[in-house]
Amino acid sequence: MLTNTQTELLPIVIEGHTFKPNAEGQWDHNEIHRGLGLPESKRPSEWRNAIAAELRTSGDLRSFDGSGTFGTEAGTIAYAMWVSTEFYRMVIHAFVTMRNDSILSARMALLAAAEADTKLAKAVPKADLIDTRLTGLGITWSQACKLAGVTKPQLAKQYLVYIERFISKDHPTEYRKILKPSPTGFSLGYFKSCSLSFGNEDGYRVTAKGLAWLQGKAQEINTAIVQRARRETAVRRKK
Repeated sequence: MLTNTQTELLPIVIEGHTFKPNAEGQWDHNEIHRGLGLPESKRPSEWRNAIAAELRTSGDLRSFDGSGTFGTEAGTIAYAMWVSTEFYRMVIHAFVTMRNDSILSARMALLAAAEADTKLAKAVPKADLIDTRLTGLGITWSQACKLAGVTKPQLAKQYLVYIERFISKDHPTEYRKILKPSPTGFSLGYFKSCSLSFGNEDGYRVTAKGLAWLQGKAQEINTAIVQRARRETAVRRKK
């Protein structure tokens, strides 16, 4: 059972379906099976291999007559692995996203508490902007990059296109490219579409989940940008 010293568990979201843990900090595998339309052969009651037996011994998997099968995070991930590799990857992503949401909430609280620091206040938007826009409309790409520590927002987009997290499209009326998140980024909840008047010129904003994801990629992005600049400098020197 969860104690007062443990972090409250958040829901996980898989394929647009939200699944909440019970008071014991366990997820209902039967609810997941029904909600996602998994094959009948993959009903929780059919999972009887050695791993399932060990998880029952450890308390990570529990079955109740009339109530179904419940699992901790470890038990739920193991169940997903038994179902299929694809489903396992979806469940892992759901738990990572949940954890990032928790980390992000803590970071936002730290930002608000440190707002009196003049340096920080100049580097990031005000706390009320973070609280209201990040959880509502979302924030612009440039604001998200400041919060995440990404030094070159436009070059960051180019790198994300290179690693296929963003896409490049022709602008409908101007002779330029639009660099924006891939459809997967929107479906995962990292970004949300919005009208041009409320977003940036390309019509999207960054959500709380998207900011947490960007924070996790910041070092990789900044390093790639620096390496690219070095290569371009070396090429110019050879000419």
